[in-house]
Amino acid sequence: MYTAYLLAAGFGTRLKPLSLSRPKPLMPMCGIPMLDHALAHVRAHGHTQVLVNAHHLWEQVAAWAEKSDAGLQVELPEILGTGGGLRAALDRMADRFVIVNADILSDVDLTALEQVVPKEGAAMALRPDPNWESIGPVLQDESGRVVRISTVVPSELGEPGTHFTGVHAMTQAAVKRVPAQGLQCVVRTAYKEMVPAAMVGSIVHTGAWVDVGTPEAYLQANLDVLHGRVTAPADPWALGQRGPGDSWVGADAVMEGTVSGCVIGAGATVPAGASLTDCVVWDGCTAPSASLKRAVIYDDGVLQL
Repeated sequence: MYTAYLLAAGFGTRLKPLSLSRPKPLMPMCGIPMLDHALAHVRAHGHTQVLVNAHHLWEQVAAWAEKSDAGLQVELPEILGTGGGLRAALDRMADRFVIVNADILSDVDLTALEQVVPKEGAAMALRPDPNWESIGPVLQDESGRVVRISTVVPSELGEPGTHFTGVHAMTQAAVKRVPAQGLQCVVRTAYKEMVPAAMVGSIVHTGAWVDVGTPEAYLQANLDVLHGRVTAPADPWALGQRGPGDSWVGADAVMEGTVSGCVIGAGATVPAGASLTDCVVWDGCTAPSASLKRAVIYDDGVLQL
C-alpha cells in the first residue's frame, strides 16, 4: 500500500509558457526536477511506497514514475482535482498517508504531521506568514485543531497568522468523505465536513517553504537554492558542480560564454557571445548569444523576467 501521494496532475496555468512543454512538477529546480525533490522529501520520512498522479503532459510524468520506482495514477480523460484524485486512489493507499504538492519546495516534518492526525481524520501543515490574510487564513486553536479554512469554513476562532502549506496527511475514512465521481476539491468536501467536527489536527511549519507557482517565483526559487538561502530536499550538488560566477553546472554542459549566479542544466550550452546573470538554463537547451539577466532559457525559447 502507498503511504505517500504526490500531486502532479495540474496544468501549471500560472507558469505558462514554461508549462506548455513540461509539466510543472518536472521543471528543474537547481538542476533537479521538482518531483525528485518531493520524492526525496517523503522518502526521508520513511515513505518508500509513493504514488503520483498525472494528467497534463501525463506521459512525461509516467516516464518519471517508472524511472523513480513510484506508482502512477493517470487521470483521463478529465482531471479529477485534489479530492477526486485522492478518492480514485483510495484502494491503493494505506490507512493513513501523507500528501505533498509537487510544486511546493519544503522540509515540512511529515513524521510530526502524521502523529497529530485524529482518528478517522486528517492533519494540515500550517505556516506563519505576514500575508496570511491575503493568502487565505487557515487557523488552529490552542489545542492544535484546525478551526478555520478561509471562507470555506469561516470562524471567529483560531490563532491568527497562518495559512495552509499544501502538505497534509489523511486517513482512509477522511478521504471517503470526498464524493466518488468527477472533479472534486478535497478542502471543499472532506475538510469542510471535518473541521467543524474537530477532526483536523495541525502542525506549524517554520522551515523552508516555497510555492513555485509563477515564472518569477520559479526563477527566484532556483536562485535561492543555488545560493543556499533555501535548502532543497534533494542535494543539487550531488548532480552538478560549482562553475564560474558561483553557478551550478550540470553534467556535459558546454560553457563557452560567461555566466554569473546561474543554473546551467545538464547537456545545456552557453555559446560564445552569451553573457548570463541570474539565469536558469534548462537541461539540453541552448542560450542565445546575447546578454541576459534574470531569464529562463527553456524548451521553447527565452522568458525574460
